[in-house]
Parts: sequence; structure tokens; C-alpha cells
Amino acid sequence: MFDVKSVRETFALIETHFSNYPMEKETVPLDQCLGRILSRDIAAREDMPAFHRSSVDGYAVTSKDTFGVSESMPAQLRLVGEVKMGEKPDFVIRSGESAYVPTGGELPQGADGVVMMEYSEDFGDGDIFLNKSVAPGNNVIFRGDDVAVDQVVLQKGRRIRPQDLAMLAGLGLAVVPVQKKLKIGIISTGDEVVGVEETPIGAQVRDMNSYGVLALSQGLGLEAALYGIVKDDFDRIDATVRKAVEENDVVAISGGSSVGTKDVTVKVIDGLGAPGLLLHGIAVKPGKPTILGKVGEKAVMGLPGHPASAFVIFQIFGKHLIRTMEGQKEGFAPFVEAVLGVNYPSNHGREEYLSVSLQKNGEETLAMPVFGKSGMISLMTKADGYVHIKRESEGLNKGQTVQVTLF
Repeated sequence: MFDVKSVRETFALIETHFSNYPMEKETVPLDQCLGRILSRDIAAREDMPAFHRSSVDGYAVTSKDTFGVSESMPAQLRLVGEVKMGEKPDFVIRSGESAYVPTGGELPQGADGVVMMEYSEDFGDGDIFLNKSVAPGNNVIFRGDDVAVDQVVLQKGRRIRPQDLAMLAGLGLAVVPVQKKLKIGIISTGDEVVGVEETPIGAQVRDMNSYGVLALSQGLGLEAALYGIVKDDFDRIDATVRKAVEENDVVAISGGSSVGTKDVTVKVIDGLGAPGLLLHGIAVKPGKPTILGKVGEKAVMGLPGHPASAFVIFQIFGKHLIRTMEGQKEGFAPFVEAVLGVNYPSNHGREEYLSVSLQKNGEETLAMPVFGKSGMISLMTKADGYVHIKRESEGLNKGQTVQVTLF
């Protein structure tokens, strides 16, 4: 029978056993590092910006020359030059003088503020009239304001986003140190499972789980490989899993996780090597018959056979496993707040991840439970995300605001 763990115990088990996974490292070109995970901290090798620059189109001034000015009493300053983009000014601003500077242009020496164009008048006589005062530093980005030399700007374990890639470019990194992608081997088991190209006969079903897990794995940045369908035979499953463990960091096996005479996945995982089976069963709906094992440093996960259950379990626990192995700090999953559209009872003695669809109702966003049985993959195609219902809850009420974690 199951040795059921709570959701909290399962997460703790994952963190205890897989937090120090030995990730290999490599370097990749900057234009290929999106979505990869940094293998070390990235510190700035120089100040950014490397010069004092204007944040607006306007006139560089000595700020004290503008104190007390107004529309009725503008400052009249001599126009002594114009800053060109990408060029260092070859003149100095002294009291009583000003120079045009574009957004991003370098501030001339002697200037400590910029008056925006909107507050200026130029009559073409060599003087500029300014009717707005500025304090020192107004409309100026000083050298190192963005990033100072030796400052750590991106930390080890961070998954690189588009804005991070732009930062790396600004720091002058043509190649980026990253972790090698984790590899996952995906196996589907069951006498009733046939390939997607085959026509099911009788009670046979096509292999949906392999492709669902494949897509989720690729979305997490893993290198994923399919190891095909294996019949419910100990020796065949054992040989395939051993091969997958040897060639991958993680192995996901769908099917064969329920208690039954033909289910051999637990025995296979427990016989692969120490430490072996870590858990068989999570107090969660859907997906109670979930398996997790460890072989050396590698992870082996047994997913429920029902496609919807396998999808949800991998989305929650598989993702946490991968993030833990990669050494990532758990970020915020994308979510939206919505209003539950119906009453939903939930008192199963286990936590529930309720699949919902999102619908607009005037100004409100409704979360509508996607009803159906756990074997129905159509539940997932209709669902936009899930609502986490705690174990101690007796359910949710219509009109209650809920947080929907997006798939």
C-alpha cells in the first residue's frame, strides 16, 4: 500500500535529496543564452553608464544658474555648443552658459543638470531662455548610476530572461557561463498503450503522456528524449529504465504507479540502486499514486497513468524537482486573481489542484472548474490554470476571490 506523504513533506523530500545536484557547466554565445541558467554570479567589469549622460532632450547647465527662474523671469544663458550622440563634448560649461544635449548624450564638463526642451525658448540670437529651475543631478544619469564596477547584477542559478540578455550585452559579455541543460528520459508503460501512429483496438489507448511530459520538459529548458512504450513486464521496464538513468539526469515513467498485480514501476525504481524509493503516494488530488526515487544523484519519477493527472503532477512536483536540481531560487509562477464562478466542495483529506478555465464576465474574470474524471485529457485542453485548495479547506465558495496559477 501507499506510504503517503503530504505536499509539504514531498517538497521537503525533493529539496533534501536533490539540492546539491552536480550540474555541469559550459559557455554559450550571447545570442543563444536565453532561457539558460547562469553557472556563476555575473559582476560588472566597468561602470554603466561609463559617463554622465542626459536622460532628456534639453540644455545642459550649471544648476545654480537656474535657481529662482520662472516663466515671468527666465534665465538667459549663452548657448556655447551642441552635444553629438556618441561623441565626447570638447567644450566646458561655465556659469552663464548652456549647451544642447540629446537624450543619452554625454554631459559636458561643468554641467550638473539638464533643463528639458519644453521649458526653453530659442530666438536664434545665440542665447537660450530657460523658465524652469533644476537641482544638481536633475535629468542626469551619473556614471555608475545604473551599474557600478564589481557590482553583482545577475546571480548564479538565474534563468536568463530577455531583459537579462540585454544587461549581459551592456556588460560586454559575448559568451555567457551557463549550466548544461538537464537531460530527461521519458518512458510510457502499459499493455494497453500504443503509439500515436497506431489505431487502438478494443481497450487500447494512444500514448498521450509521453508527449505531454515532453512538452512540459522542453518548456522548462530540458533536453528531452522519448524511450518509447514498454509493456507491463518487469525485465523490459527494468532494462529500459536502467538505460534511461544511465543516459539522463532525470527519468519520468508514466503508468504503473497504482497498487495492482501488474504494476512493477515501484519494484524497478527500488531495485536500481541506493538510496532507491523515496516516496510512493502524495496526499493530493489528482495524482495520489506518484512515485519518486533516487539512483546515485539522479532522479526517477513515476507519474500516474491518467493523462490529466500526469500533466498536473509533473507541472507541480516535476517542475519543483527540476528547479531544485538546477539550483534555482523558486520564482513566482505566473498567476491571475479571479472570482470563483460556482461553489466547489473539497474535503478529501488531501490537497487539491483544481483545474479551471478563465472567462470574462463584464469587469470580472471568472474561474470556472473544469469538471470531469481524471482520465480525461480534454480537461487540460480546456483549462487555463489551477487553484490550490489546502488540505484543511472544506471547499471554495461562489464569488470567492482565488489565485489561479497559469499553465
